[in-house]
Amino acid sequence: MSNTERQISVPANPEPATPEALKKSADGWWRTQSATMALLKHAYHQIGTSEKRIAEQDRLIRQLEDLAATDPLTGLMNRRGFEKFFDHEQARIRRQHSPGALFALIDLDNFKPINDTHGHLAGDACLKLVSEKLLQSIRILDGAARFGGDEFALLLTQIEPENAMLRLQKIRHMLDDISIEWLGEKIHFGASIGIEVVTADCSYTDVYNAADKNLYADKQRRRKSAIKKA
Repeated sequence: MSNTERQISVPANPEPATPEALKKSADGWWRTQSATMALLKHAYHQIGTSEKRIAEQDRLIRQLEDLAATDPLTGLMNRRGFEKFFDHEQARIRRQHSPGALFALIDLDNFKPINDTHGHLAGDACLKLVSEKLLQSIRILDGAARFGGDEFALLLTQIEPENAMLRLQKIRHMLDDISIEWLGEKIHFGASIGIEVVTADCSYTDVYNAADKNLYADKQRRRKSAIKKA
């Protein structure tokens, strides 16, 4: 058989498609498009649902992280949160993005007698009041924490140590003049403070230990002063 014979013959004038055939072809095309659009819609819905689920998980993770770094009674940072804040500020000092910082360790004077005499609810009220006063006395750039019991800490950031000392003196005066009304009785209390300058080279442990030593010395000085006044 020759190549010519193998060729498929095509009618010179093919018959036009009937309306029924065109309609059937169009219906098939629309069904295909509808199915595709339905699949796309389902896929977008699944993506949206997954994104919402991920966003919700991220929100819950942030909440748990905040709770893990926050003191439940006062709302201040706890020790863990404060140490992270300290590390962040010290990194700024090392990068020369901060002129310095001042760490202050605060311990309320004669706090145990308040709990023993007036009850733990009165003691909690004192702790909350101190927390509120500390937050009112610092900038948004600074950090405040409660480590537990009646021990608090401040980190005055992005400030020259000399200027930080002046601000801390105002905080000291505020704490010396603090009191609450409890069941018709006014409860007065003060606080001892130990401070230490934060540099680029010091460790958190070194700063804490130095401030704690200065805190003990301040507490002893205040006790002797109170005895003399009595």
